[in-house]
Amino acid sequence: MPDIETSAPAVFRGMLRDIVACRDFDEVCLMLGLVPAGPDVDEVEHIQSHQRIEQFMPVAYEALSHADVAANVLCRLTHLSGDGRDIDERSMAMFNFVSRTACTAVISHLLENGTLKIGEDS
Repeated sequence: MPDIETSAPAVFRGMLRDIVACRDFDEVCLMLGLVPAGPDVDEVEHIQSHQRIEQFMPVAYEALSHADVAANVLCRLTHLSGDGRDIDERSMAMFNFVSRTACTAVISHLLENGTLKIGEDS
């Protein structure tokens, strides 16, 4: 599988923008060694990110509920010890955050490019 950061930089930047808070985006780009977009491109990418997240909202409750279940499964699998009940709250919270964030970004992008549709016509 190709490295998405180099093979599809627009997708990478879009996912990053959907995941990182708007106010922190430029700083995170610099931390990752990415050159922030110029003002015109930045404004367009910012608007597109909000539009993607808005498209996600009709399925957010159900999708995020499933993301929480996936986080629970993954956390338990990575913390296999005894009866699996020794999972600290911080680990579970991190898995929930990662799972919910990934779910939101992926579904939003699939909706944007038409791979996934919501509604009766889908």
